[in-house]
Amino acid sequence: MSTDRPVTFCGESEDLLAPLITGYRRILVWGDMGAGKSTLALKLLSSLTTSLKSCQILELDPGSPPFGIPGAVCRGWLENDEIRFGNSAALCSLDASRFRLPLSLLARSLVRQVDEEKKDTILLIDPPGVVKGVGGAELLLELTESLEIDMVLVLFWKAAPLPLAQELAALHAEKLYIPASALAKRPSRFQRIKHRTRLWDNFLKQGAEETVQLDRLHLLGTVPPLEAVKAWKGRQAALLDSRGRTVRLGEVAELHGKKLTLKMVRCNNGNVSSLLIRDAGRDGAGRLATILPVTRIPAVGNQPAEMTPPVLPPNAGYLPISSHLGPAWATLVGGALGDPLLHVRLKDLKKSLLFDLGDPARLAAKVAHQVSAVFLSHAHLDHIGGFVWFLRLRIGLLEPCKIFGPVGTIDHIEHFIQGVTWDRIKEKGPVFEVGEIGQATIRRARLQAGKERINLPETTINNGVILTDEHFIIKAAICDHRTPSIAYALVFGREIKVRKERLKAKGVAPGPWLGRLKYCIANESPQILIELPNGMKQPAGELAEELTLIVPGKKMVYAADMADSPDNRIKLTELARSAHTLFCEAAFTMEDQARADANQHLTTFAAATIAGDAGVERLVPFHFSKRYAPDYQVLYDEILANAGRVQVLGHFSR
Repeated sequence: MSTDRPVTFCGESEDLLAPLITGYRRILVWGDMGAGKSTLALKLLSSLTTSLKSCQILELDPGSPPFGIPGAVCRGWLENDEIRFGNSAALCSLDASRFRLPLSLLARSLVRQVDEEKKDTILLIDPPGVVKGVGGAELLLELTESLEIDMVLVLFWKAAPLPLAQELAALHAEKLYIPASALAKRPSRFQRIKHRTRLWDNFLKQGAEETVQLDRLHLLGTVPPLEAVKAWKGRQAALLDSRGRTVRLGEVAELHGKKLTLKMVRCNNGNVSSLLIRDAGRDGAGRLATILPVTRIPAVGNQPAEMTPPVLPPNAGYLPISSHLGPAWATLVGGALGDPLLHVRLKDLKKSLLFDLGDPARLAAKVAHQVSAVFLSHAHLDHIGGFVWFLRLRIGLLEPCKIFGPVGTIDHIEHFIQGVTWDRIKEKGPVFEVGEIGQATIRRARLQAGKERINLPETTINNGVILTDEHFIIKAAICDHRTPSIAYALVFGREIKVRKERLKAKGVAPGPWLGRLKYCIANESPQILIELPNGMKQPAGELAEELTLIVPGKKMVYAADMADSPDNRIKLTELARSAHTLFCEAAFTMEDQARADANQHLTTFAAATIAGDAGVERLVPFHFSKRYAPDYQVLYDEILANAGRVQVLGHFSR
């Protein structure tokens, strides 16, 4: 049989394929998630069971198993046209890539059990759909070697490059390449969560409650601290015997001191000696998901000096939350519960940007003097109420400040200004250039206290960009909050970092010449000669290659009030794609979804899901409804349970 040319099967493909693989004992059905890997494996099980005396399937996908137990590996077989499974082994994780070594060891153990029972059994192995990166490569090679695979059925997408092609070519096993069906489709994250939670709930229906004493067991995996009582509830847990075999599998009901109550299902016979817990468990919505480590510490320290409140508030929910963006500090001045105001301090430019104008009480006056632009989401009072403070501190001979907002912003700012008598300031009246963001253009006007409005030419919005600066750009997306509400992205230019070890090796001291070098790099002038401290001159291009590292600029996104609608989610997800930090409102818990819908706000689940789908590095949830104060921890619990690998910043405890 050729292993180099893809073989196409049509119609009842498994019936045609089955005779070609009956001579093999260990058959790995390998492919990307959604390519039809598990479907093909189950159809082959049916065909082979009809024609052979003994055929079983080994289900190794703990996160998206077609049958069996999520968070475990299982043996299955066909009986009266139904899948039966037994001899399960607990992984207590849905992450096959991270825990690929324990997964491989468990799989090897189940294969040994099959061999002990009946050596001539054909085994179909359905592995996790991890086909990329180091995890996918190591998993493929390890499973093939340790399970003694002699045939690999490779499902691939016709229109995409074959993943891990080199690793596949290096395998000793025979390989048969099969194009995925045109109807094959990768399931959504929500569909995967729903399916595995249904499987898990059905499995637990067989369970019974029992209590164990923790100080009498060996605690394995990533067991939460005893003081973090809430972190135990809903965690997937397994009781193991002295050989590491799974005796019972289930989940934690509650923890009292060192007494742990669990709902458990028997998997094998044996005496219990250990408790295994990793990172699988119930999230805030009761679904089986990956739970973040309890020891994770929020990154809220090292705030800029002007952000520190003179008197600490009684509720930590109002403490500032900062994220370091490289060339800037971004600080949510009022914390998660305060009226929205985000201060972005551009460190090397003595310049600041403000996103919304909620409560500014903790900002020093000098901040208002340094603000070059304000970006308003909308004109509800909690988002614009701080404008009077800002207006007063802008009196003087200062450069005009730009203000952006939705349609109607010019009138709102003008009315604020006209509400004051300006008879004694002469030419020192604050000056603002206000822009109203439309679908394709920005309507603009110049407003100065004590003077008439001056309408300015409209500008065109290209690719969402509303402002271009030498050091950054600002993009905007118009979302819906029953009134237009603007979400903003601040995107910095590429960062030029001097490699200190190479500078030292070159034997030249840092100085103003590095600033000239960075200027030449930024302005693409490699031919300009730079004079070094030792008197020698060298082209900027050569020095750049020798001494610097150029990395893409970071992106920050600010998204305040908006409805949880498909259109808003799409807009915000695209705006926040690969952002370093996403400041996103999360006003209500999942239980209060109806209240969130009525008030056109996002829930904790929506904020966490958007952050995960956008692939952001950090999420700062804010604008929590004050109905949850002072005990707002429930909001953070739900966000942490649904944020996946996204780092959550804030003042919380687990």
